[in-house]
Amino acid sequence: MDFRQYNDYEIIDLIRQGSEEAWNLMFDKYRWLIAKKISKFNLTAEYDDRFQESLMVMHRSIVHFDDRMNKSFTRYFESNLEHHLITVIRARQRQNRFNVERLPLLLADEVRETEATYYTAAEIEAGIGALSAFERTIFNERMLRCRPIAEIATALAVPPKKVYNAVERVRKKIKMRLEP
Repeated sequence: MDFRQYNDYEIIDLIRQGSEEAWNLMFDKYRWLIAKKISKFNLTAEYDDRFQESLMVMHRSIVHFDDRMNKSFTRYFESNLEHHLITVIRARQRQNRFNVERLPLLLADEVRETEATYYTAAEIEAGIGALSAFERTIFNERMLRCRPIAEIATALAVPPKKVYNAVERVRKKIKMRLEP
């Protein structure tokens, strides 16, 4: 059987009817496209695995292909294959990122933690002393009592945006006072 004598729609119908010869025909027709895409995505080191996965993508594409969607099977399969290969690359990058981030912990003989910085009461009072009366109120309500911004805004009869801005100013001022 020569695939040039049949169009994709006929071959897909034969495959759906269970023809092994039609499947081989489709395989012969698209193996070069698969090889080209594997090469394009620079996955040639894992060629055999990616080729097998691509055949599974082709089978899934044949099963789900709908000729009423005004898209040729070639473009449909090519799109599915590219999405699959992109997913493979992203999964590999995620795995590599995980390995690189964890490598020092795996290779280290001991885990070194950064020393905790403790502040004296005088340093904390100096940081809080730099705040305005409104900022001090916001500090007490938001930082110490953990009240929501909306609740603080209604209690003080100010817009929530003003409370958000005050929280940021408080953080900056205290950080500026406490850091050397």
